[in-house]
Amino acid sequence: MNIKAILSAPPSNRMWQQYQSEKPQRLLPVGAPLVDQRLHGGIAQDGLHEFFGADHSDGTAAGAFAMLMALRLPDAETHILWVSGDKERQVSGRLHAAGLAQMGADPARLVLVQAADMRDALRAAADGIRSKAAGAVILEVQGHARLIDLTSTRRLVLAAREAGVLALLVRGDAAPMPSAATTRWQVRSAPSLPLPGNVPGFATFDINLLRHRAGIAPFAARVTWDHGDRIFHDAPLSGGLSAGSAGGKTDPELRRQSA
Repeated sequence: MNIKAILSAPPSNRMWQQYQSEKPQRLLPVGAPLVDQRLHGGIAQDGLHEFFGADHSDGTAAGAFAMLMALRLPDAETHILWVSGDKERQVSGRLHAAGLAQMGADPARLVLVQAADMRDALRAAADGIRSKAAGAVILEVQGHARLIDLTSTRRLVLAAREAGVLALLVRGDAAPMPSAATTRWQVRSAPSLPLPGNVPGFATFDINLLRHRAGIAPFAARVTWDHGDRIFHDAPLSGGLSAGSAGGKTDPELRRQSA
């Protein structure tokens, strides 16, 4: 199938309705029991999931959380494809192998694709998903990218479902726009508790589910990453999980734009 044809022609309504009516998707547990309970088991393993930084400085946290979710895939030997454009490289730099290893990742499993621009990055991500060569494909996008719209995300959703690949969209310094993503999250770095001997604690994130295609209500949670077991643990916010998204001053604006 010609990838250019895929990218130039929007998915038909019939294709989209067929996708919407298919059998339930496989679920990838987050690992944190309270979060997985709210998600009814986890996120779709063959779906597209968006991760937004809570503010300008949290783009790295959104990318880290997406990467850690990819590490949750049951096949420990599966490859992860990270795709970005030249703008993303200039803004966020390159992934650091030693840092990935400290988070429990094997850098040898990571394949980096540096595209000239977002159009090429989008094509590379679609090709990577359809090839089934990687268990997860992560597309990093910085700022307002007009190409990442309802039509292009529908294509990615359909490709992920057909290939059985986890597709993750990292949005740095961007506000949510209409998309077909299975879930949409806001991610913020959070303080961690030091370990015995004043050793730095596990990476901790405040996550907010802003939208779920299956109708699961938004909620907020705090989770920590155990790099040894490659699993998230609950680190409940005050009062436990909230009924609605909570966090910083940007949350009401994000909720208004999450439709």
